[in-house]
Amino acid sequence: MWEALLVEFRPFVQTGLFALTAIYALLKCDWPEKAASLIFVGAILLDELHHTLFPEGIYDQVNVGHLIIDAIMLFALIQLAMRANRIYPLWLLAAQLIATAMHLERGLLSAIHPFAYWTLTRLPSYLQLATLCAGIIAHRLRIKRGIRVKPWRTSSKLSSARQERMPLID
Repeated sequence: MWEALLVEFRPFVQTGLFALTAIYALLKCDWPEKAASLIFVGAILLDELHHTLFPEGIYDQVNVGHLIIDAIMLFALIQLAMRANRIYPLWLLAAQLIATAMHLERGLLSAIHPFAYWTLTRLPSYLQLATLCAGIIAHRLRIKRGIRVKPWRTSSKLSSARQERMPLID
């Protein structure tokens, strides 16, 4: 009985946890945490739209709707991981790579069992939720200790000595 309830309400619980995490990040955190949360909220909204338009779950072939959503998330998380002065976006990106690669794998190998396809495209989001929460907690603990970390990486020009040693490529 509990297993059936868990399976039936799993999407609602996960969506609720992402929503609560996003609200907390928007109220208490810096922009990298806000951006990460908004990426997931956007993906959830796109997923709801996808399931409204196509109510049947597709796991015996590539689910193009989920592939598009995961590719958008992959692109957004690459941007976040490259710019944020945080480590956890790299973990978010790694889990997203697993989900996105599974769509491509499903397209290449039709011998993959539908449950394996479902598992490897859906379960990375739980790792992402845990990672995002851990990143938010780490951020809040730094603030509580009085440690301020720049939210975004800044690129600096090479020093003039270093520029002289590096060959120009034309």
